[in-house]
Amino acid sequence: MNSPITVAAKEQSSSSLGRKILLVASGFVALLLGTDIVTLLNETDPALFVSFAKAVAVNATFALALGLLWVRTRYAVIVSIVAMTLAAFTGAYLYSLLIIPLLVGLVTLTETRKFSLRYLCITGLWPILIIVVRSYDVGFLIIIIPLVAAAYFIAIFVRKFQEQREADRERIEELRRKQREAVEAERKAIARDLHDIVAHDITVISMQAKAAGFSGDPAVAQAALKVIGATSKEALQDLRVLLNVLRSDGQATRLDGSIVDKAGNAASSLEILIGVEIFAERLVDLGHPTKTMADPKLAGLPQSAQAALYRVLQESTTNIVKHAERDAPCRIEALIVGDRVWLEVANKLPGRVIDQGFDNGGHSSGIVGMADRMAAFGGTLSAQGVRGDWVVRAELPAKILDGAHQVPEELPEVQDL
Repeated sequence: MNSPITVAAKEQSSSSLGRKILLVASGFVALLLGTDIVTLLNETDPALFVSFAKAVAVNATFALALGLLWVRTRYAVIVSIVAMTLAAFTGAYLYSLLIIPLLVGLVTLTETRKFSLRYLCITGLWPILIIVVRSYDVGFLIIIIPLVAAAYFIAIFVRKFQEQREADRERIEELRRKQREAVEAERKAIARDLHDIVAHDITVISMQAKAAGFSGDPAVAQAALKVIGATSKEALQDLRVLLNVLRSDGQATRLDGSIVDKAGNAASSLEILIGVEIFAERLVDLGHPTKTMADPKLAGLPQSAQAALYRVLQESTTNIVKHAERDAPCRIEALIVGDRVWLEVANKLPGRVIDQGFDNGGHSSGIVGMADRMAAFGGTLSAQGVRGDWVVRAELPAKILDGAHQVPEELPEVQDL
């Protein structure tokens, strides 16, 4: 179904063509009428003057009907009916050979089909009137009927051609709009991945560098440098993979040369179970006692879903490193419970912080990115204070699991790191 904008565009296109035709025809008819008036004024024979005056009056009525198309089509139709009636009684058909087919064509081109069909029927009654009133002028009908029919069908063809052209323009514009949206979505996805890769690793490196600088203990400094080296290597690997994915040629490879599936956007390297271990160890290294629970059946998730959960875990632990107190205890749980797969990351809030909800639509790009990732799989994300803890909870429907998995009767054992 055509939208109002499309219909308006089609009508505007038809009207534009109609105005051009009308402009040329109006100038030509005005020239003819002016010539007739000059000839009438120069006529000296009274009998011929009266006869010619009737013809000029009928011709002027036809010209007026054409001119009223500039104002309102319905007025032009009414005046043309009057002109056709006068022509039937006077026999002044000359202008009708031009103006009636022109009126039929322009009305068909610019007005609704219902209105144009009505006007066509009215012009069809005109030959009947001529046969009744001036049967000896039936030869005129052999000329006017084909002209009217030709004008009508040509206008129908032109109108369909214009409608098709406008439909093609609309499709092209729709394709361009979708292309722009796809490019914008890709830009957002790239920005989100860059944020996920850089924010966490740079935060960890910064915190370890500060710890090494202020500790005064060579052993602590050595441990911090070890973490910095491992974290920077992982960041370089992730950036290498992302940049290779953006290339139009070649496979995505890690820093060590191993191949990563480009179609999966490096998802094979972002397993959620491994992520729980990695980020829990990092939190412990940064002074946060951390408990973890992870369901082994999460390994059956599609790699894209695991990558999404991995990035949520990465962003959440980054926020803990940034905002939590030094020794704040943390908790990471990745489980299948009921009909949901959920990941929960929690840390103890400072005593001065009042529990409050979190609207992920109006805050950092990291939270927005996490919510977008969950929404892509039909899941949800919440981040809020709960009984003195800041809790980030990401949930996915369990149906995304590959194959049928039964819900475990007992939760996995809690590990303290």
